[in-house]
Amino acid sequence: MKTEMEKCLAGEWYDCHNQVFLDLKTRTHKLLIKYNSLPYEEKEEKHSLLKKMLGSIGMKVSVASPFICDYGCNIHIGDNVTVNTGCTFVDCNKITI
Repeated sequence: MKTEMEKCLAGEWYDCHNQVFLDLKTRTHKLLIKYNSLPYEEKEEKHSLLKKMLGSIGMKVSVASPFICDYGCNIHIGDNVTVNTGCTFVDCNKITI
């Protein structure tokens, strides 16, 4: 039997109110509050928070604030990427940049 996350990533019907998603949203929301409150110059701390939040992140990545996402773990960003200000990623499925 598939987990709710496996159903989600497969594009099947899933329960977005399942505890796994609620826990992910809570965790990610707390990280986003920290991330979005940091000044631009705090690049190391911002990168550290992105590493905790995202599925994977490359080198030389800049994500401008405010940044919003649902789960974070479904987002994979490679090297040399800039995400401009005000970006919202609805990551109820895999996002790869």
